[in-house]
Amino acid sequence: MTTEEQLKSASLLEALTRVRVRAEAHMEEMDLAGLTWSEETVTEISLPAGLPYVKPVVFNRPQESAVGADWLWWWLDLSSGVCFGMLVQAKRVKGGAGKWTVDVSHGGGVQRESLMAVADLFEVPAVYCVYMGGPSLREGMGCTHGGVVPCQGCTRMAITLMPALSLPLSRTKLQLFDLTVAEGVPLEDLGDTARPAGVVKDVNFRQLAEGSELRAFLTEEQRGPSEIAKQIFRSVSIRRANQKSAAVAERLQIVGEQVFLDLPGDRGHFGVPYFPHVLRGLRMNPPNYVRDLLAGMSVPSEVSEAVAGVVLIAM
Repeated sequence: MTTEEQLKSASLLEALTRVRVRAEAHMEEMDLAGLTWSEETVTEISLPAGLPYVKPVVFNRPQESAVGADWLWWWLDLSSGVCFGMLVQAKRVKGGAGKWTVDVSHGGGVQRESLMAVADLFEVPAVYCVYMGGPSLREGMGCTHGGVVPCQGCTRMAITLMPALSLPLSRTKLQLFDLTVAEGVPLEDLGDTARPAGVVKDVNFRQLAEGSELRAFLTEEQRGPSEIAKQIFRSVSIRRANQKSAAVAERLQIVGEQVFLDLPGDRGHFGVPYFPHVLRGLRMNPPNYVRDLLAGMSVPSEVSEAVAGVVLIAM
């Protein structure tokens, strides 16, 4: 069976579920044995389970890499060329007995600064991929969806994506865990057409012109990479709504192949304008290095030396 036939006979949701199941199995085995598992190992073990929809391309990691195990993920509409990229850094929960934590302060914040800098270099949003442990570990967290563990939400949260803007160094590790559970996006939800982002009423919504493409993006149903971008933006928008600062009318112009070139410049408490930070990853066409990978070619050293690998996700 060819790759094209495999894509037609399965679904992205099934592929992302296989990724979660494989990651979960490893974390569960290690948790039950009282052993420590690493984010890097879980990533390397689980991603190949998503083939042919999810194709990881691993680079030789440079010595003493400042970025470490960060991956560039590209969600690709292979028919139209529209794509959405994100720089993903894996994190894991720690703790227990009601004191679960997520730590983004490694190296006194140097790792986070590097993550944001590399995200700027590739013009994509920075996103944390939070591994929540195996079923036994998560059972101790209780059900945050108003049901009984394991509900579908509890199961899917084993791999949760959380925009880096929403997990600031100013919050405690306990607070960062709570924010991830409340506002994170389960990986499988990004492949589930039954769980769309819906209408996003951002605090800057009134600043958007009637009939504008950006206003339509936030209010109308999206598909493919545009829906992925909307899901990630929605998470950031929820965090912005909880910040006690007024919306800002300033506009920013972006030059490039991004879908949206005129965006609100509101920073909220994020430190950077959050509309451009997230939506710069949504483009009309893939960058050249992604096209090279799709053609089976190698990538420039400035890519292979900056990240651990690239994940190509067909939509």
